[in-house]
Amino acid sequence: MNQPTHIIDPNGEVIIVLRNANAPFAPDDEEDTTADMDIDAKSETSDDVEEQPDEERPAKRQHLEEQLDEHAPHNETPEGECFRIQVSAKHMMLASPVLRSMLTGGWKESATYQSKGFVEITAESWDLEALLILLNAIHGKTYTVPQSVSLEMLAKIAVIIDYYDCKEVMHFMTNIWIEGLKSRGNRTLPRHVTLWVWISWVFDLEDEFRRSTSTAMTCGDRCFSNRGLPIPESVCMSINDKRQDSIYHLLSGVYDAHRDLQSGTRGCNFECRSIMFGALTMQMYANDLLPTKREAPFLHLCYRDLAQKVSFFRSPVCHSIIGLKLSAFK
Repeated sequence: MNQPTHIIDPNGEVIIVLRNANAPFAPDDEEDTTADMDIDAKSETSDDVEEQPDEERPAKRQHLEEQLDEHAPHNETPEGECFRIQVSAKHMMLASPVLRSMLTGGWKESATYQSKGFVEITAESWDLEALLILLNAIHGKTYTVPQSVSLEMLAKIAVIIDYYDCKEVMHFMTNIWIEGLKSRGNRTLPRHVTLWVWISWVFDLEDEFRRSTSTAMTCGDRCFSNRGLPIPESVCMSINDKRQDSIYHLLSGVYDAHRDLQSGTRGCNFECRSIMFGALTMQMYANDLLPTKREAPFLHLCYRDLAQKVSFFRSPVCHSIIGLKLSAFK
C-alpha cells in the first residue's frame, strides 16, 4: 500500500484517497453550465442505493444518499496527483453515519476492512485544506483547527460535512466560524449570496437562510444559480420565481398606468392625460423600461434597483380648468 501523504492518526485503519483535489469551486456564471454538467455526470448513481419514493426526504439528504456510490473503487485511476490521508476508522464511524454504513454495511469497503483490517476510501474534487480541517476536528486535534475561516473555506467544508452527514460533530466549530463571518464582506455580491444560501441551508440557519434568499431575490439581476453546489433545485426555483414575480408586478403597475393614459381611462382631462403620458413615457425610456423591452426572466434587471428607479419618477403637476393643482400620477 502506498504511503500516506498526510497522517491524522498514525494508527488509523482508513486511507482517504483524494483525487482531483482543489477542483474549481462554485465558479462564476461563465462556468456555471460546465460545472452543472460535471455535477450531473458525477451524480449518476448505481443501483447500490435503494430508492424510497413513498417516503419524503429532505432534498440534501436524498442528494447525499444518491452519491454514496462515489466511494466505490474506481476501475481507472484519474490523472493528476492523489493525496492519501490516514485516519481512524472509529473516529470516522462515530462522526459520520455514511462512513459507518460503508465500513460495517454491505459495501465492498466493509468486506475489505473486515478481512484486512484496513481500507482505502476514495473522494473526488474536494479542497484539500477543507478536508484536513474537517478531519482534524473529527479527531479532536483542535489545536490545528482554525478559529476563523473565510466564507469560501466554510462553504467548501460545508460540502464535505453535508456529504458525510457529520454536521453534529462539527456543530461547535461551525457556529464559531459562522458568527465570525456574519459581519464580514459584501453580502450582496452574487457569488457571496450563493455561498450564504448554501451555508445557511446545510446548517439549518433559518434567519440566515431567509436573509440570503431575500437578498438573492431582491438584488439578483439574473436567474439564481447554484454554481455547482448541491443546493436543492426547489430552492433555486423558488428564488427565481419570486424574483421574477416581484419584478413583473412592479413593471405591470408602470405598464398599466402607461396603457391607461394612452387609452384615456386615467387622468382628469385631455391636457392632463397628455402631460402624464408624455412624462411617464420619457422616464420609462430613460430607464430602458418600455414594455417591448422587458419580459421574464428579466436578465440584467434587479428588483431593488428597479423599485428605486420607479420611486424616483417625477410626477408633473397640471392645472385643471378651475385652477386646482393636481398631482398627475395620483
